[in-house]
Amino acid sequence: MQVVGRKTELAELTAAWERARSGEPELAVVWGRRRVGKTYLLTHFAEGKRAIYFTATRQDSDVRQLRRFAGALREQLGDEVTDLAPETFPTWEAALRFVAGLARTEPLLVVLDEAPRLTGGHADFADTVSAVWENHVRSQRLMLVLTGSAVAVMEQMLGPQGGLHRRASVERRMDPFPLIDARAFQPDLSPTDFIQAYAACGGYPLHLARWSPRRSVEENLDELAFTPGGLLLRDAPDILSEDLDWRGGYERVLTAMAGGARRRSKIAGRAQQRIDYTLDRLRRAGYVRAVRALGSGGSADPLYEIADDYLAYWFRVLRDDADLIDGGQGAAVRQRTSGRWQTHLARVFEAAARDHAQRLVAAGALPSDTVVGRWWKDETVEIDVLGLTGDEPVLVGECRWQAKPLTQRDLGDLQRRAAHLPPPGQAHPTYAFWSRGGADDALAGHPEVRTFTPADILATA
Repeated sequence: MQVVGRKTELAELTAAWERARSGEPELAVVWGRRRVGKTYLLTHFAEGKRAIYFTATRQDSDVRQLRRFAGALREQLGDEVTDLAPETFPTWEAALRFVAGLARTEPLLVVLDEAPRLTGGHADFADTVSAVWENHVRSQRLMLVLTGSAVAVMEQMLGPQGGLHRRASVERRMDPFPLIDARAFQPDLSPTDFIQAYAACGGYPLHLARWSPRRSVEENLDELAFTPGGLLLRDAPDILSEDLDWRGGYERVLTAMAGGARRRSKIAGRAQQRIDYTLDRLRRAGYVRAVRALGSGGSADPLYEIADDYLAYWFRVLRDDADLIDGGQGAAVRQRTSGRWQTHLARVFEAAARDHAQRLVAAGALPSDTVVGRWWKDETVEIDVLGLTGDEPVLVGECRWQAKPLTQRDLGDLQRRAAHLPPPGQAHPTYAFWSRGGADDALAGHPEVRTFTPADILATA
């Protein structure tokens, strides 16, 4: 089994396992929404180890879960527990004390996958783990890993009021892969096609693995998004349902944002509800991010956007027409939503350009103290990519998801918008353009201009 990426996570888990083997019990918590690869990573990590891997199931009683856990012990550890493991356990405290006893002399890895399901999504399971860890775990060679896709519940367990607060030696949240790291899943796609694949699939390993390099972008979208039961069509509700109660109005808020509402007042107006609590929870769970204008002179109010590219695609392009797609009209829906798809693509490309600008700073192409973001003033002017050294603009950039090469006319437009920024120092800023179609010779040869294509964005340092 090969794990793509996740070197940091594997290194942390491996170091914890080595400590556990030496007699320092280790508690690790790994969480993140569904499909980010938690189970794949931990299954790989458990290979070759004396291990118990147990996945909790939805809507099962504690009685049934405990009986299943006892069965997993007997099945996975075999003869060594045949005469020791009971048919079931009366409580989770008893079950955890039992596995702690199994680790007195030999190292033991115990993974409880989807731990919040063990008590119906409440945090009291964390109190049970904490009590066992405090009172019954001393020098056992035990490593216990708890995982969960219910991000809010897991973070509540780890928070100041949670049972696992400052208990775990490893706390690792796993998010979808950023674009540059996700490239490893589809190295043979052209840069332009890969950015489109990422815009639809996000950084989810399973989604990217299902994208076929032998098919065109349109054929892949037909297969994965516009066919009844397609992976991209059905996966978003499953991901969200693990963490969000739709009665809280979360879907309305996300739908409003996908439709173009970015300011708090407009989101509330489109969602037709109070959004303070809803927006705050979406932010804490990583579904939404707040963005502020970089530097001075811009708008004071933040903008809000869906932080997950796949979920943004689903809400923007698929959600409203899911019933039509399930009814077999996917080909027509793909055509009628092409404008929304292009708008979504442009936003993903713009975010990729800002990430690329940060890598330019790290590579020494810009001053090392340059910070990168975006800038806007009311609704009159917006700068896609802004690099500041102190308060001075050193990079002013524009992103265009268009096949036609950019020209000096585009430079003039960008310079007019840059005039709204606070004035630069003695040095003039560099003007940068990221475009699918590149730039014509006159613009590319301009001494104050740098131009980049999707290939440049995806190039490794």
